[in-house]
Amino acid sequence: MLDMMRDIILATDVAHHLRIFPQLQEMVKAYNNSNPKHHSLLLCLLMTACDLNDQTKGWKTTTKIAELIYKEFFSQGDLEKAMGNHPLEMMDREKAYVPELQISFMEHIAMPTYKLLKDLMPKAEILYQIVKANRDHWVKVAPRFTTTGLPSDNSLDFLDEDVTDGLSSSSPLTVTESSGSNTPEPTSEQ
Repeated sequence: MLDMMRDIILATDVAHHLRIFPQLQEMVKAYNNSNPKHHSLLLCLLMTACDLNDQTKGWKTTTKIAELIYKEFFSQGDLEKAMGNHPLEMMDREKAYVPELQISFMEHIAMPTYKLLKDLMPKAEILYQIVKANRDHWVKVAPRFTTTGLPSDNSLDFLDEDVTDGLSSSSPLTVTESSGSNTPEPTSEQ
């Protein structure tokens, strides 16, 4: 039991998640509910999806959480610089380009995670579509982001000024019923 708890907690670590990702892919291809390894991998996938759930929220919520994360990252980077160390680029307010980091994170971590989840549980398709819509929105607003780090007011609120593509914080996508299956339909072009 303690080993399972440890593994599930470790699943929230991105490096661990990337190490087990090939196993997750294999598990999703032929999930066997009676296979203990599959059960453990499923728990890890679910824990990772829960940990990344901020990416499944509407645009305003997603950007507010990104703002908080980068404030924490940049504070850590500032401390590392003060100690004479060189922080990772994503933690260096003078080098980090937030839209690029967000797009990369979503394309390489969040979207593949939610793709596995939707492949295993088709009703999770909507989560994948929301992450994709948020990634698309980061691509759209990236040209307006003209600085590294955070703007001087430490806020990403300026990115919300023209949210006209249906990515509200309450309902970025809707689900319609057709032939007994849930099919996510974007409220904006995907």
